[in-house]
Amino acid sequence: MPHSPMNLDTRRRAWAALSELFLDTEVNAEWVARQLRDTGLSLAEIETILKSEVAPVLGANLLSVAGVWDAFDLTPVEARFRAGRSRPTLLGHLALRMIREDWAAVLARLQESG
Repeated sequence: MPHSPMNLDTRRRAWAALSELFLDTEVNAEWVARQLRDTGLSLAEIETILKSEVAPVLGANLLSVAGVWDAFDLTPVEARFRAGRSRPTLLGHLALRMIREDWAAVLARLQESG
């Protein structure tokens, strides 16, 4: 399925913001929410991207003893998306459980902005 450059750019910005939830650092929920808000995506679109595109790829970092703590290379997220393999996975589901408090904090800030 072809993707327009604007759509892909917006997705890249969402991937980058959501990837913060999977780093081995404290999450700045306000910053993540602001970045997601600036994409113009709906909450439903953001949640789909989180569950089907980001968590399945980056979730393993939460299980690593020496996880990534500064920034991810998002090439694998994009490659999976371009290959049409964007769907929830068991690893992604586990990762979402591990980030539920941080995601709840981001979600609360997103909902505050209406």
